[in-house]
Amino acid sequence: MNATVSTRVSGVRWGTSGLMLTLLLVLGTRIFGASPSTSEVTPALRERAVEALREAFQTQTQWKRVHAAEALLRQGYDREKVLATFEEELRRAGDEPKYRIGIRRVLARASTDPVQRQQRIDDIVACFLDSEGPDRVHAAETLGKLGWKPAAEQMQAFVKAAESGETSLAAYACWPVANADPAKGQNRLAALLDAADPGVRGQAAYVLRHQQRLQPGVWEQLVRAADKQEDGSNAQMAMVGAACIQADPAHRAEWKKKVLKFAETGTPGQRYQACLVLGQVGDASDVPLLKSLLDAEESDVRVGAAVALLRIDRRRPRSLAGLDWVVILLYALGMLLVGWYYSGRTQTQDDYLLGGRAMRPWAVGLSLFATLLSTISYLAVPGEMIKHGPMIVSSIFVLPVIAVIVGWGLIPFFMRLKVTTAYEILEQRLGVSTRILGSLIFLVLRLMWMAVIIYATTSKVLVPLLGWSEATVPWICAVLGILTVIYTSMGGLRAVVFTDVVQTFILFGGAVLAIFLISTRLGGVGAWWPTAWAPTWDPPKFWFDPSARITVAAVWLSTLVWYVCTAGSDQMAIQRYLATRDTKAARRMYFTSMAASAAVSVFLAALGLALFAYFRTNPYLIPDGQNVSTYADRLFTRFIISGLPAGVSGLIIAGLLAAAMSSLSSGVNSSCSVVAVDFVERFRRSDRRAVDPIRLARASSWAVGLVVVLLSAGVVFVQGNLLEVTYKVVNLLVTPLFILFLMALFVPWATTFGTWIGTLSSTAVAIGIAFFHWFDLSFIWIMPGSLLVGAVAGTLASLVPIGRKGVEAGGNSPDPAG
Repeated sequence: MNATVSTRVSGVRWGTSGLMLTLLLVLGTRIFGASPSTSEVTPALRERAVEALREAFQTQTQWKRVHAAEALLRQGYDREKVLATFEEELRRAGDEPKYRIGIRRVLARASTDPVQRQQRIDDIVACFLDSEGPDRVHAAETLGKLGWKPAAEQMQAFVKAAESGETSLAAYACWPVANADPAKGQNRLAALLDAADPGVRGQAAYVLRHQQRLQPGVWEQLVRAADKQEDGSNAQMAMVGAACIQADPAHRAEWKKKVLKFAETGTPGQRYQACLVLGQVGDASDVPLLKSLLDAEESDVRVGAAVALLRIDRRRPRSLAGLDWVVILLYALGMLLVGWYYSGRTQTQDDYLLGGRAMRPWAVGLSLFATLLSTISYLAVPGEMIKHGPMIVSSIFVLPVIAVIVGWGLIPFFMRLKVTTAYEILEQRLGVSTRILGSLIFLVLRLMWMAVIIYATTSKVLVPLLGWSEATVPWICAVLGILTVIYTSMGGLRAVVFTDVVQTFILFGGAVLAIFLISTRLGGVGAWWPTAWAPTWDPPKFWFDPSARITVAAVWLSTLVWYVCTAGSDQMAIQRYLATRDTKAARRMYFTSMAASAAVSVFLAALGLALFAYFRTNPYLIPDGQNVSTYADRLFTRFIISGLPAGVSGLIIAGLLAAAMSSLSSGVNSSCSVVAVDFVERFRRSDRRAVDPIRLARASSWAVGLVVVLLSAGVVFVQGNLLEVTYKVVNLLVTPLFILFLMALFVPWATTFGTWIGTLSSTAVAIGIAFFHWFDLSFIWIMPGSLLVGAVAGTLASLVPIGRKGVEAGGNSPDPAG
């Protein structure tokens, strides 16, 4: 790349970068100028509501105590006390008809042990299946509320009960049926809306109120039935409440007015149900009425009002302050200025792609760490600690072994070969088809990696931050992808390394500051440091257990495989080696990256423990309908918004977004370089006119960006928390790519045929374990399993006399500095 080309690249980049900055300024101005909505639920009122629930739980009996206990559990309070109390109730009144169902329902909700929870549900199912049992109605309702779905052999009994006539048993039996088959269950419920018994009509509406989504035409039937009911009747209240919850936003207001009327003038039972409806659809304007109902004479009304107030409070929008947005915009401007500064100092292709091959090892090491960390790991590690426990952090103990293997086993091979992309080595050893295969796998790997980064940054950071709907995720992904393409390649590798170093210190400092603030607010480190294994965490296991989700030994093996395979085959890592002066410098660079990874892993793990304690102590900060476990991957973002001082929140969010953009930019750059070097330049006919590098880079960037945006829309369908999604998508092809280099560098008898067989076998096993549960293995075994199968298949297939036999890799003698 000569000076003229460099100038043209700089001009194009900064024209589009100016557009990006303009968009950011417009967005920031709009958000900064917006008036934040506030909730009228004060801390004192919140405490009154919680105390109302606790009072009912302590003083009421049987079903009123059940309702209070369930309300406490749903709001994240007193789980241990509720569990202990109802375990005692089970011993005292566990055989009492009807109430025994309520006892087991509370225990099922409170239990964190899946086996114990299933035992409670099995007991309830047995009560329902007893055709002469006295509490089949209560059992059916409870199973529906717990979201239980009948198995195929049980379904007939529930369908038979649902179709047995116009009875309460029929109405509630439809609930488990609807959980498994919404159309069948809801259509039967719609028919019961016209039952002769008003109680059955109300029960059918009550069940419809709790459905996640109504089938086409059911809401219209519900509305027609509501219009036929006697004014002020229980059946009308049930139908009005169901119609209000299930209505679209355009029709909800008119139904909410009717709910408010029941809350103000209805019977105690109707006011209780109206409060529960307001808990789902109410807002700050309903707080005065609900506050007055906290003083009602009836315990159920007080419980209903308390639940509604707490749910409205948890729906209060939480977003960044104006100062935070100023910091974010200034940070973006600073990154643009860095790119501009280095853009004018890029004269050659080596300057642009490899920083002149003479960059400082410590800076390149931090750059490698920051690039591979991205937003994914920064959010995934605390989320994994919160939801599944600390076994994942044991990975730091294997990092020294990785440093030795990579530092002395891999880096010298790459430093002796003066190449631009790693995949040129594959052609030297095993032919052009192997090079193309490696380039294609790398492109797919990095495209999926970038797709997950966009998805994670959007769904775990931007959407919670701005309080927008999940439906906006695909659109924000598209905007982020477009901005990334615009931002791509400013200033070359020098600018990328500089900004990565800045981001490393910001992200590391953010984790340390969050731990400090949580410790201060909770009363010290001892307040959040666990003294026992939390019941919600995976059971601690050290040795290999293929059926277990995660074990310490499996974490060690998987971490070892990932780091070694990435270091030995990924262009983004190899590019960093080649950016240093010699083997010793490359080694120091990699050791710096390992040290940063270990330090940040420890602090992110500690942050996960601190967040776990902080949000268990302050559950009202978690969004409505979520708990510590289900919202684990987003709790750090939630704390950044609600727990950090103004300005600091903006700086950490800026670091998260910049880390994502930096990783995406590196991914787009490396992908485009592979496209240009390994495809266009490799196969371009020498007698044809040279391709304009500007046009090629721009076309490749937009093509890569478009594919990444499309792939990001599919990440949501991958099951699991953020760590599992990372393994199943981002890390899926890490070992198949490494198999190519393993065969090329370390198997003397390797052939092109054997290498293809090994790589394809490794890919098949990775996909099989990730998505088809081959061998009943956990996701943690994707990389070790695919590496073992690929290595064995490749080495054995190379013994078959088919295809080209590999030749010794070309290049100079080993670097004397090694």
